[in-house]
Amino acid sequence: MIGMMPVNLRDNIVSLFSRKFEFQHKACNLDISNLCTLECPKCMRIDWKDKKDIPGKIMTVEQFAKIVKYFRHIHFCGQISDPIFNPNFITFLSMCKEENKRSSVSTAASQRPMSWYERAFDTNFRTKWIFGLDGLPEESCLYRINQDGEKLFEVMKMGAKKGLRIEWQYIVFSYNENHIEEANDMARDYGIEFVVNYSGRWNGKSDPYRPRNSEFSA
Repeated sequence: MIGMMPVNLRDNIVSLFSRKFEFQHKACNLDISNLCTLECPKCMRIDWKDKKDIPGKIMTVEQFAKIVKYFRHIHFCGQISDPIFNPNFITFLSMCKEENKRSSVSTAASQRPMSWYERAFDTNFRTKWIFGLDGLPEESCLYRINQDGEKLFEVMKMGAKKGLRIEWQYIVFSYNENHIEEANDMARDYGIEFVVNYSGRWNGKSDPYRPRNSEFSA
């Protein structure tokens, strides 16, 4: 049938199918709500802190069902939200498993009960979890305001013990730049991947969060 079509129409259809095939072999990052309990000073949410409405809505199961069939890898990483606060999140993890799709989560909030994290871990063992813990557990809240870092580290340990891939994402700031080696040792002791990130979101050289060691500034 395609061979009998006009050349321009045929080329457009072939191009459409090619693009669909390409997308099915790519990853998609999703911001699945506009909810977060943290007040990280460099986050975009701060721009809306004194405003009534934060952009975005809670993604529904019906909306996610369309997306999960189209991409091979779904990454839940909010730009102005934390994915754990979408009430459908554990269902999304289950759908990724059912569709045999890779999934990963970037999270830093800690305001879910331990039982919730355990249920999320058990729902999809293939999901990789990336936890934003910027410094030792007791000091991460100096940037991740409202975060219970010590609780979150227990969550990370639980996930690693269950055999999930758990990553400790450590952004270097002035208060934690001398604790990188200690944190790395802690991660290794519990089978947690340790990744150091360097930020460039500084308000000049006098920014109190900026590391004193210039090697740690992007």
